[in-house]
Amino acid sequence: MSAVWLGVLAAAAAYQPRGPLPSRTPAVLSCERRVSAAPVAAAWTDLTEDAKRLTDAQIARTVAQVAGANGVLCSSLAADGAPEDGAAFPNAVPFIVDREGCPLMPVASAVAMSNLQQSTMATFYARAPAAGAAAGSVLTLIGEVAAVAEADVDDQQLADVSRWAGESAEVLAARPWVRLVPSRVHMYDAVRQHEAWVAPADYSTADANPLADASAALLHKMNTQHAPALRRFAAVYAGVPPDELVSAELLAVDQMGFDLRVQLGPSAPPSLVRAGFKLSPANLEESTSMFMKLFQEAYERANGSMAV
Repeated sequence: MSAVWLGVLAAAAAYQPRGPLPSRTPAVLSCERRVSAAPVAAAWTDLTEDAKRLTDAQIARTVAQVAGANGVLCSSLAADGAPEDGAAFPNAVPFIVDREGCPLMPVASAVAMSNLQQSTMATFYARAPAAGAAAGSVLTLIGEVAAVAEADVDDQQLADVSRWAGESAEVLAARPWVRLVPSRVHMYDAVRQHEAWVAPADYSTADANPLADASAALLHKMNTQHAPALRRFAAVYAGVPPDELVSAELLAVDQMGFDLRVQLGPSAPPSLVRAGFKLSPANLEESTSMFMKLFQEAYERANGSMAV
């Protein structure tokens, strides 16, 4: 045997390990694609890192602003000895709200007015129309009802109620008008599926969504004319390949941001995503311009011309 091999064998025989090798836990491999729990929006030109949203009081005032055709005044059935005495008597009413958020409404039902003569405590209910600001959300007010003199309803208020009711101002002006001052305020946000009691003082001083009147047109435009761009934006913002995103729908827009309902994959449940604006759009034109910029940015990111 050569001297080289004798040296190798001697070295191997002399080797003594210093101690047992440390045990290692086998690595667990996952084939699941990782998607960040919260999209990183700080790098986006027009989006903030923290997406603020309207308060419950602001959503309640938004419903009050947009639901003028869908009011219901619920009085207590006047006592006449019948078993149904005191039962709820709902009556559909068009309405507007004053500066404090109190609904003003003409009442066509003689039965409702008779009920209010016996008990002024009533419940008022309004639901925001679909496909607009606070779509499907509900406002419930409980409080005392008082008569409103004809002179206390100005021409603009009468014109607004006429628009909601689809009746002439002359017909509406001839009806008795009442005002409900809420002592309890409840709201249900249909977008977030969230309900809450709101302090009456907070409700009376809150501002409605300034984009409320433009929301229906804006949502329709983004969800129809710009649907592919909206889907691309949702995919890039959520961190999934655009071809894997199943659907994206713009649900609500306000001065602080917007809500999207997205389905990130064929087996994924729909989820709600909120993105916050850096600058507050004030109208339909400014909102549209901001979305166009976001869509362009998403296109550039998706095509690799902008760093994510």
